[in-house]
Amino acid sequence: MRPVYIGSKRIGTGEIFFVIEEGQANLGNFSKALRMIDYAASCGGDAIEFQLARADDLYVKNHEGYTIYKNREFSENQIIELVDKVREEGMEMIAAPLSHKLITTLVDAGCSAFNINASDLDNPDIIDTVCDSGLPFFLSLPLATEMEIDWVINRIRKKSDDNFVILHGQHTMASGSNGVNIEHTSLGYISTLKEQYQLPIGYIDHTPFKWMPASAVAAGADTISKHLAHSRSERGPDWQVCLEPDEMKEAIDWARRTNQSMRVKNKQLAPGENIDRSQMRRSIVAVKKIKSGEAIKKEDIAFKRPGNGINPSSYERILGKVVKRDVDKDEQISFENLEDN
Repeated sequence: MRPVYIGSKRIGTGEIFFVIEEGQANLGNFSKALRMIDYAASCGGDAIEFQLARADDLYVKNHEGYTIYKNREFSENQIIELVDKVREEGMEMIAAPLSHKLITTLVDAGCSAFNINASDLDNPDIIDTVCDSGLPFFLSLPLATEMEIDWVINRIRKKSDDNFVILHGQHTMASGSNGVNIEHTSLGYISTLKEQYQLPIGYIDHTPFKWMPASAVAAGADTISKHLAHSRSERGPDWQVCLEPDEMKEAIDWARRTNQSMRVKNKQLAPGENIDRSQMRRSIVAVKKIKSGEAIKKEDIAFKRPGNGINPSSYERILGKVVKRDVDKDEQISFENLEDN
């Protein structure tokens, strides 16, 4: 599997890449969009994702969605300012273009990568234009069937190299739910996708839980995408699954520490475990008084706590050895008090 680079970060063989999804929480308020970048940076995210659209390319004009998205449009200069602000905060700018006509603008503005939104997984205009941009991108799988996933990946691979990351996940908010139920997250599918497509696989989290990113990392996710809101009380888009800044910071920390654990492939004792070993393991002790000059027999010893003496697994090393001084009942036997007979 070849890693995918987003800016200076490598996805697929290293540390977790955490994308904070702004998800139009700004509702078209540009000042709030800039503040969302500050919130994301304070949480420790690697990148922030903005959904950007042109209403004329997204909805028919007689649909209520047209007016909503028309009021959320940002100008080209505002998009450039967003990208610059993200860079200043040390993050990567991910754009989910809901209009293929915005893609060139985003490339010119210095966008780091794209995300093909789940709603556009079957949209050739978006798919082809993103591929032609030359930038790395994410492919979001919520709403998709396996047949659709295979179709879009085959189309992408005919047009470009494997410079993209697959994001497994689900999206259920339009149905009135408060996010995806845990039993429906299908985290086991992450390993299936890795094996089938030999690509980095992430998880786009539409559950309401701050611990879910860590669970996805434990299931093998290379990157996480999670919604942020300054406050869920504002009831912005997908507010049900958003984390507030303090919660997001904690979620990112858990995800990174879980990732650190998953990269350890050998048995290691945790800090403090040696203290627990000394208390919970056993040592070799005398079951009766052993007088000076006597040789130790198996029936003379037992294995009892604490474990700060000779390890029971070494008992055969002391059998037949002579004690130099008396050993009382329940006293630990020490190598210093033994000599060959």
